[in-house]
Amino acid sequence: MQKFKINTSFSYLVAVSGGPDSMFMLNELVKMSVKDLVVCHVNYNFRNDSDNDQKIVEEFCAKNNLKLEKLVIEQDYSLLKENFESWARKTRYDFFVEVSKKHNIKNVLIAHNRNDLVETFLLQQERKSFVKHYGLNKTSIYKDLIIVRPMLNILKSEILVALKEEKVPYALDSTNEDIKYKRNKIRAELSENLFPEIVEQIKLLNNELEKKSLKVDWYVNNNMSADELKINKNLQDSNLEFIQRTIYKWLELIKKDFVIQNRRNKTIFEIAKNIKVSEKVFWEIKIGNYSIIKDYDNLFLIETKVIEPKTFVIKSREDLYLAEEFINWLDLVNAIKRNKENYPYVITNDFLKYKLDTYTLGKKTNRYLIDKKIRYKNRMLKAVVYSKRTKKILNTIK
Repeated sequence: MQKFKINTSFSYLVAVSGGPDSMFMLNELVKMSVKDLVVCHVNYNFRNDSDNDQKIVEEFCAKNNLKLEKLVIEQDYSLLKENFESWARKTRYDFFVEVSKKHNIKNVLIAHNRNDLVETFLLQQERKSFVKHYGLNKTSIYKDLIIVRPMLNILKSEILVALKEEKVPYALDSTNEDIKYKRNKIRAELSENLFPEIVEQIKLLNNELEKKSLKVDWYVNNNMSADELKINKNLQDSNLEFIQRTIYKWLELIKKDFVIQNRRNKTIFEIAKNIKVSEKVFWEIKIGNYSIIKDYDNLFLIETKVIEPKTFVIKSREDLYLAEEFINWLDLVNAIKRNKENYPYVITNDFLKYKLDTYTLGKKTNRYLIDKKIRYKNRMLKAVVYSKRTKKILNTIK
Protein backbone atom coordinates (compact mmCIF):
# COMPACT_ATOMS: atom_id res chain seq x y z
CA MET A 1 0.00 0.00 0.00
CA GLN A 2 1.20 3.52 -0.89
CA LYS A 3 1.54 6.03 1.92
CA PHE A 4 0.76 9.70 1.68
CA LYS A 5 3.26 12.43 2.44
CA ILE A 6 2.87 15.85 4.00
CA ASN A 7 5.21 18.39 5.53
CA THR A 8 5.09 17.36 9.20
CA SER A 9 6.45 20.74 10.33
CA PHE A 10 3.27 22.50 9.18
CA SER A 11 0.09 23.05 11.20
CA TYR A 12 -3.09 21.49 9.86
CA LEU A 13 -6.81 21.38 10.34
CA VAL A 14 -8.03 17.83 9.71
CA ALA A 15 -11.55 17.23 8.41
CA VAL A 16 -12.77 14.07 10.16
CA SER A 17 -16.29 12.73 9.65
CA GLY A 18 -15.70 9.50 11.56
CA GLY A 19 -15.89 7.49 8.32
CA PRO A 20 -13.13 5.10 7.16
CA ASP A 21 -11.22 7.54 4.95
CA SER A 22 -10.88 10.37 7.45
CA MET A 23 -10.19 8.02 10.38
CA PHE A 24 -7.45 6.34 8.35
CA MET A 25 -5.91 9.73 7.55
CA LEU A 26 -6.10 10.89 11.16
CA ASN A 27 -4.51 7.66 12.40
CA GLU A 28 -1.66 8.06 9.88
CA LEU A 29 -1.08 11.66 10.97
CA VAL A 30 -0.78 10.53 14.59
CA LYS A 31 1.75 7.88 13.52
CA MET A 32 3.72 10.59 11.67
CA SER A 33 3.86 12.62 14.90
CA VAL A 34 2.52 15.77 13.26
CA LYS A 35 2.68 18.18 16.17
CA ASP A 36 0.03 20.78 15.49
CA LEU A 37 -3.29 19.27 14.45
CA VAL A 38 -6.81 20.54 15.01
CA VAL A 39 -9.52 18.00 14.20
CA CYS A 40 -12.75 19.42 12.72
CA HIS A 41 -15.95 17.40 12.92
CA VAL A 42 -19.43 18.33 11.68
CA ASN A 43 -22.46 16.44 12.97
CA TYR A 44 -25.33 17.30 10.62
CA ASN A 45 -27.84 15.19 12.56
CA PHE A 46 -29.04 14.12 9.13
CA ARG A 47 -28.97 10.44 10.02
CA ASN A 48 -30.32 8.82 13.17
CA ASP A 49 -26.91 7.34 13.97
CA SER A 50 -24.79 10.46 13.36
CA ASP A 51 -24.06 10.78 17.10
CA ASN A 52 -22.13 7.53 16.81
CA ASP A 53 -19.80 9.13 14.23
CA GLN A 54 -19.21 12.04 16.60
CA LYS A 55 -18.48 9.68 19.50
CA ILE A 56 -15.86 7.78 17.49
CA VAL A 57 -14.06 11.04 16.64
CA GLU A 58 -14.28 12.34 20.21
CA GLU A 59 -12.88 9.13 21.72
CA PHE A 60 -10.03 8.92 19.21
CA CYS A 61 -9.06 12.57 19.85
CA ALA A 62 -9.22 12.08 23.63
CA LYS A 63 -7.09 8.93 23.42
CA ASN A 64 -4.43 10.68 21.31
CA ASN A 65 -4.62 14.08 23.05
CA LEU A 66 -5.78 15.91 19.91
CA LYS A 67 -7.57 19.27 19.75
CA LEU A 68 -11.13 18.90 18.51
CA GLU A 69 -13.51 21.52 17.12
CA LYS A 70 -17.12 20.40 16.60
CA LEU A 71 -20.09 21.84 14.78
CA VAL A 72 -23.35 20.19 15.83
CA ILE A 73 -26.26 21.24 13.60
CA GLU A 74 -29.91 21.31 14.61
CA GLN A 75 -31.77 21.69 11.33
CA ASP A 76 -35.25 20.84 10.11
CA TYR A 77 -34.22 19.36 6.77
CA SER A 78 -37.78 19.33 5.50
CA LEU A 79 -37.45 23.12 5.28
CA LEU A 80 -34.16 23.01 3.36
CA LYS A 81 -34.81 24.50 -0.08
CA GLU A 82 -31.48 23.59 -1.69
CA ASN A 83 -29.64 20.39 -2.48
CA PHE A 84 -28.50 18.84 0.82
CA GLU A 85 -25.05 17.86 -0.43
CA SER A 86 -24.31 21.37 -1.74
CA TRP A 87 -25.63 22.95 1.45
CA ALA A 88 -23.66 20.52 3.65
CA ARG A 89 -20.45 21.16 1.73
CA LYS A 90 -20.76 24.94 2.08
CA THR A 91 -21.66 24.61 5.78
CA ARG A 92 -18.69 22.31 6.36
CA TYR A 93 -16.14 24.46 4.56
CA ASP A 94 -17.39 27.68 6.14
CA PHE A 95 -16.87 25.97 9.50
CA PHE A 96 -13.30 25.10 8.48
CA VAL A 97 -12.71 28.76 7.62
CA GLU A 98 -14.01 29.81 11.04
CA VAL A 99 -11.72 27.32 12.82
CA SER A 100 -8.84 28.37 10.57
CA LYS A 101 -9.14 31.96 11.78
CA LYS A 102 -9.47 30.88 15.41
CA HIS A 103 -6.29 28.79 15.36
CA ASN A 104 -4.43 30.74 12.65
CA ILE A 105 -3.99 27.62 10.51
CA LYS A 106 -4.23 27.98 6.73
CA ASN A 107 -4.20 24.32 5.61
CA VAL A 108 -7.00 21.80 5.96
CA LEU A 109 -6.49 18.12 5.10
CA ILE A 110 -9.36 16.35 3.32
CA ALA A 111 -9.40 12.54 3.10
CA HIS A 112 -10.42 12.13 -0.55
CA ASN A 113 -8.89 8.96 -1.99
CA ARG A 114 -8.31 7.55 -5.49
CA ASN A 115 -11.85 6.19 -5.65
CA ASP A 116 -13.20 9.67 -4.95
CA LEU A 117 -10.98 11.05 -7.71
CA VAL A 118 -12.32 8.58 -10.28
CA GLU A 119 -15.95 8.87 -9.12
CA THR A 120 -15.80 12.67 -9.32
CA PHE A 121 -14.44 12.51 -12.86
CA LEU A 122 -17.14 10.08 -14.01
CA LEU A 123 -19.80 12.25 -12.37
CA GLN A 124 -18.42 15.28 -14.22
CA GLN A 125 -18.59 13.37 -17.49
CA GLU A 126 -22.15 12.22 -16.89
CA ARG A 127 -23.32 15.72 -15.98
CA LYS A 128 -21.25 17.31 -18.76
CA SER A 129 -20.03 19.67 -16.08
CA PHE A 130 -18.09 22.84 -16.80
CA VAL A 131 -14.99 22.23 -14.67
CA LYS A 132 -11.74 23.96 -13.81
CA HIS A 133 -10.10 20.60 -13.16
CA TYR A 134 -11.07 17.05 -14.04
CA GLY A 135 -11.38 14.75 -11.06
CA LEU A 136 -9.98 16.22 -7.84
CA ASN A 137 -7.05 18.57 -7.51
CA LYS A 138 -4.40 17.83 -4.91
CA THR A 139 -4.75 21.40 -3.66
CA SER A 140 -7.42 24.06 -4.07
CA ILE A 141 -8.54 27.27 -2.38
CA TYR A 142 -11.73 28.07 -0.48
CA LYS A 143 -11.98 31.63 0.88
CA ASP A 144 -8.19 31.85 1.45
CA LEU A 145 -8.16 28.41 3.08
CA ILE A 146 -5.82 25.93 1.39
CA ILE A 147 -7.54 22.60 0.80
CA VAL A 148 -5.04 19.71 0.70
CA ARG A 149 -5.96 16.21 -0.48
CA PRO A 150 -2.90 14.05 0.28
CA MET A 151 -4.55 10.64 -0.26
CA LEU A 152 -5.48 10.73 -3.95
CA ASN A 153 -3.04 7.91 -4.67
CA ILE A 154 -4.58 5.50 -2.13
CA LEU A 155 -7.36 3.05 -2.95
CA LYS A 156 -10.45 2.61 -0.79
CA SER A 157 -9.78 -1.12 -0.54
CA GLU A 158 -6.31 -0.42 0.86
CA ILE A 159 -7.78 1.92 3.46
CA LEU A 160 -10.25 -0.69 4.67
CA VAL A 161 -7.52 -3.33 4.99
CA ALA A 162 -5.28 -0.96 6.98
CA LEU A 163 -8.10 0.02 9.34
CA LYS A 164 -8.85 -3.64 10.04
CA GLU A 165 -5.21 -4.51 10.64
CA GLU A 166 -4.64 -1.59 13.02
CA LYS A 167 -8.05 -1.91 14.68
CA VAL A 168 -8.96 1.71 14.08
CA PRO A 169 -12.67 2.36 14.74
CA TYR A 170 -14.80 4.06 12.08
CA ALA A 171 -18.43 4.65 11.20
CA LEU A 172 -20.23 3.70 8.01
CA ASP A 173 -22.60 6.23 6.46
CA SER A 174 -25.72 4.33 5.43
CA THR A 175 -26.64 7.01 2.86
CA ASN A 176 -23.54 6.02 0.85
CA GLU A 177 -25.42 2.86 -0.16
CA ASP A 178 -28.46 4.71 -1.49
CA ILE A 179 -28.21 4.55 -5.30
CA LYS A 180 -30.73 7.34 -5.78
CA TYR A 181 -27.61 9.53 -5.45
CA LYS A 182 -25.68 9.51 -8.73
CA ARG A 183 -22.28 9.20 -7.06
CA ASN A 184 -23.40 6.13 -5.12
CA LYS A 185 -24.75 4.56 -8.32
CA ILE A 186 -21.40 5.13 -10.05
CA ARG A 187 -19.57 3.74 -7.04
CA ALA A 188 -21.69 0.58 -6.99
CA GLU A 189 -20.93 -0.16 -10.65
CA LEU A 190 -17.21 0.69 -10.56
CA SER A 191 -14.24 -1.66 -10.28
CA GLU A 192 -10.82 -0.54 -9.02
CA ASN A 193 -9.30 -2.61 -11.84
CA LEU A 194 -10.43 0.10 -14.26
CA PHE A 195 -8.74 2.92 -12.35
CA PRO A 196 -5.32 3.00 -14.14
CA GLU A 197 -6.97 3.59 -17.51
CA ILE A 198 -9.37 6.21 -16.13
CA VAL A 199 -6.62 8.05 -14.22
CA GLU A 200 -4.56 8.23 -17.43
CA GLN A 201 -7.55 9.74 -19.21
CA ILE A 202 -7.92 12.32 -16.42
CA LYS A 203 -4.25 13.30 -16.79
CA LEU A 204 -4.58 13.79 -20.56
CA LEU A 205 -7.73 15.90 -20.21
CA ASN A 206 -6.15 18.06 -17.51
CA ASN A 207 -3.11 18.65 -19.73
CA GLU A 208 -5.42 19.86 -22.50
CA LEU A 209 -7.33 21.97 -20.01
CA GLU A 210 -4.12 23.63 -18.85
CA LYS A 211 -3.37 24.74 -22.42
CA LYS A 212 -6.88 26.16 -22.78
CA SER A 213 -6.52 27.96 -19.46
CA LEU A 214 -3.35 29.71 -20.64
CA LYS A 215 -5.21 31.09 -23.67
CA VAL A 216 -8.12 32.17 -21.48
CA ASP A 217 -5.76 33.89 -19.04
CA TRP A 218 -4.10 35.78 -21.90
CA TYR A 219 -7.44 37.01 -23.26
CA VAL A 220 -8.79 38.15 -19.89
CA ASN A 221 -5.57 39.83 -18.80
CA ASN A 222 -5.42 41.76 -22.07
CA ASN A 223 -9.08 42.70 -22.27
CA MET A 224 -9.97 43.92 -18.81
CA SER A 225 -10.48 47.52 -17.86
CA ALA A 226 -11.15 48.14 -14.19
CA ASP A 227 -13.71 45.41 -13.41
CA GLU A 228 -15.13 45.20 -16.92
CA LEU A 229 -14.42 42.66 -19.65
CA LYS A 230 -13.98 43.81 -23.23
CA ILE A 231 -15.92 41.78 -25.80
CA ASN A 232 -14.19 41.69 -29.17
CA LYS A 233 -14.47 39.67 -32.38
CA ASN A 234 -11.81 37.20 -31.22
CA LEU A 235 -14.00 36.24 -28.28
CA GLN A 236 -17.22 36.13 -30.29
CA ASP A 237 -15.58 33.87 -32.89
CA SER A 238 -14.34 31.44 -30.21
CA ASN A 239 -16.22 28.28 -29.30
CA LEU A 240 -18.71 28.33 -26.44
CA GLU A 241 -16.41 26.48 -24.05
CA PHE A 242 -13.67 29.11 -24.46
CA ILE A 243 -16.19 31.92 -23.90
CA GLN A 244 -17.55 30.20 -20.78
CA ARG A 245 -14.07 29.76 -19.32
CA THR A 246 -13.28 33.39 -20.12
CA ILE A 247 -16.36 34.60 -18.24
CA TYR A 248 -15.56 32.47 -15.22
CA LYS A 249 -11.93 33.64 -15.19
CA TRP A 250 -13.07 37.26 -15.36
CA LEU A 251 -15.46 36.75 -12.43
CA GLU A 252 -12.66 35.07 -10.48
CA LEU A 253 -10.32 38.00 -11.04
CA ILE A 254 -12.88 40.54 -9.86
CA LYS A 255 -13.63 38.22 -6.90
CA LYS A 256 -17.28 37.78 -7.86
CA ASP A 257 -17.26 34.10 -8.91
CA PHE A 258 -19.38 33.36 -5.81
CA VAL A 259 -22.31 34.91 -7.72
CA ILE A 260 -22.55 31.83 -9.96
CA GLN A 261 -21.20 29.23 -7.54
CA ASN A 262 -24.28 27.03 -7.34
CA ARG A 263 -25.58 27.60 -10.86
CA ARG A 264 -22.34 27.93 -12.76
CA ASN A 265 -23.03 25.62 -15.73
CA LYS A 266 -26.43 26.90 -16.82
CA THR A 267 -25.75 30.59 -16.20
CA ILE A 268 -22.33 30.73 -17.83
CA PHE A 269 -23.66 28.89 -20.86
CA GLU A 270 -26.48 31.44 -21.20
CA ILE A 271 -24.04 34.35 -20.97
CA ALA A 272 -21.61 32.74 -23.42
CA LYS A 273 -24.38 32.04 -25.93
CA ASN A 274 -25.55 35.66 -25.76
CA ILE A 275 -21.99 36.90 -26.37
CA LYS A 276 -21.63 34.61 -29.38
CA VAL A 277 -24.97 35.00 -31.13
CA SER A 278 -26.70 38.16 -29.90
CA GLU A 279 -26.20 41.30 -31.96
CA LYS A 280 -27.83 43.52 -29.35
CA VAL A 281 -25.71 46.27 -27.85
CA PHE A 282 -27.45 45.76 -24.52
CA TRP A 283 -28.73 42.75 -22.60
CA GLU A 284 -29.06 41.87 -18.95
CA ILE A 285 -28.99 38.51 -17.19
CA LYS A 286 -30.05 38.53 -13.54
CA ILE A 287 -28.34 36.13 -11.14
CA GLY A 288 -29.70 36.31 -7.62
CA ASN A 289 -28.93 39.80 -6.31
CA TYR A 290 -26.64 40.63 -9.24
CA SER A 291 -26.93 41.41 -12.95
CA ILE A 292 -24.42 40.70 -15.70
CA ILE A 293 -24.86 43.31 -18.40
CA LYS A 294 -23.56 43.70 -21.92
CA ASP A 295 -23.00 47.39 -22.54
CA TYR A 296 -21.91 47.91 -26.16
CA ASP A 297 -18.50 46.13 -26.19
CA ASN A 298 -18.19 45.71 -22.44
CA LEU A 299 -19.44 43.21 -19.90
CA PHE A 300 -19.94 44.30 -16.30
CA LEU A 301 -21.40 42.87 -13.11
CA ILE A 302 -23.39 44.98 -10.68
CA GLU A 303 -25.76 44.56 -7.74
CA THR A 304 -29.27 44.76 -9.16
CA LYS A 305 -30.51 47.04 -6.38
CA VAL A 306 -27.95 49.68 -7.39
CA ILE A 307 -29.49 50.05 -10.85
CA GLU A 308 -33.14 49.70 -9.96
CA PRO A 309 -35.28 52.30 -11.78
CA LYS A 310 -36.29 55.17 -9.50
CA THR A 311 -38.44 58.18 -10.33
CA PHE A 312 -39.24 61.25 -8.21
CA VAL A 313 -41.42 64.26 -8.88
CA ILE A 314 -39.78 67.45 -7.56
CA LYS A 315 -42.59 69.86 -6.75
CA SER A 316 -40.62 72.45 -4.80
CA ARG A 317 -37.21 73.27 -3.35
CA GLU A 318 -38.10 71.13 -0.32
CA ASP A 319 -38.06 68.04 -2.56
CA LEU A 320 -34.53 68.58 -3.89
CA TYR A 321 -33.08 66.22 -1.29
CA LEU A 322 -34.54 63.35 -3.36
CA ALA A 323 -31.87 63.98 -5.98
CA GLU A 324 -29.33 62.56 -3.53
CA GLU A 325 -30.57 59.09 -4.43
CA PHE A 326 -28.34 59.32 -7.52
CA ILE A 327 -24.58 59.62 -7.89
CA ASN A 328 -24.93 62.71 -10.12
CA TRP A 329 -27.23 64.52 -7.69
CA LEU A 330 -25.28 67.80 -7.77
CA ASP A 331 -25.56 67.95 -11.55
CA LEU A 332 -29.32 67.46 -11.25
CA VAL A 333 -29.75 70.20 -8.65
CA ASN A 334 -27.63 72.67 -10.65
CA ALA A 335 -29.65 71.94 -13.79
CA ILE A 336 -32.85 72.80 -11.92
CA LYS A 337 -31.31 76.04 -10.63
CA ARG A 338 -30.17 77.01 -14.13
CA ASN A 339 -33.77 76.49 -15.24
CA LYS A 340 -34.80 79.06 -12.63
CA GLU A 341 -36.61 76.43 -10.58
CA ASN A 342 -39.72 76.26 -12.72
CA TYR A 343 -41.26 73.36 -10.83
CA PRO A 344 -42.42 70.62 -11.18
CA TYR A 345 -39.55 68.44 -12.44
CA VAL A 346 -39.05 64.70 -12.83
CA ILE A 347 -35.82 63.05 -11.77
CA THR A 348 -35.38 59.47 -12.98
CA ASN A 349 -32.91 56.80 -14.13
CA ASP A 350 -35.69 54.74 -15.76
CA PHE A 351 -34.15 55.15 -19.21
CA LEU A 352 -36.44 52.59 -20.86
CA LYS A 353 -39.34 54.93 -20.12
CA TYR A 354 -37.85 58.42 -20.27
CA LYS A 355 -36.10 57.82 -23.61
CA LEU A 356 -39.54 57.54 -25.26
CA ASP A 357 -41.25 60.39 -23.37
CA THR A 358 -38.64 63.16 -23.42
CA TYR A 359 -36.50 65.36 -25.68
CA THR A 360 -32.78 66.14 -25.61
CA LEU A 361 -31.27 68.97 -27.69
CA GLY A 362 -34.33 69.14 -29.91
CA LYS A 363 -34.64 65.42 -30.69
CA LYS A 364 -36.26 62.41 -29.09
CA THR A 365 -34.05 61.27 -26.23
CA ASN A 366 -34.02 57.74 -27.63
CA ARG A 367 -32.43 59.05 -30.86
CA TYR A 368 -29.96 61.14 -28.88
CA LEU A 369 -28.85 58.15 -26.77
CA ILE A 370 -28.34 56.03 -29.88
CA ASP A 371 -26.45 58.72 -31.81
CA LYS A 372 -24.14 59.51 -28.88
CA LYS A 373 -23.75 55.82 -27.91
CA ILE A 374 -24.38 56.69 -24.28
CA ARG A 375 -23.34 53.74 -22.13
CA TYR A 376 -26.12 51.79 -20.47
CA LYS A 377 -24.14 51.73 -17.24
CA ASN A 378 -24.35 55.52 -17.11
CA ARG A 379 -28.04 55.49 -17.98
CA MET A 380 -28.69 53.14 -15.05
CA LEU A 381 -26.47 54.79 -12.46
CA LYS A 382 -27.03 58.43 -13.37
CA ALA A 383 -30.39 60.16 -13.48
CA VAL A 384 -31.81 62.79 -15.78
CA VAL A 385 -34.00 65.73 -14.79
CA TYR A 386 -36.67 67.10 -17.08
CA SER A 387 -39.50 69.59 -16.91
CA LYS A 388 -42.80 67.85 -16.32
CA ARG A 389 -44.48 70.36 -18.64
CA THR A 390 -42.10 70.47 -21.62
CA LYS A 391 -40.53 66.99 -21.28
CA LYS A 392 -37.17 68.62 -22.03
CA ILE A 393 -34.14 67.05 -20.32
CA LEU A 394 -32.09 69.74 -18.61
CA ASN A 395 -28.82 68.02 -17.71
CA THR A 396 -26.17 66.70 -20.08
CA ILE A 397 -26.33 62.93 -20.60
CA LYS A 398 -22.83 61.47 -20.85
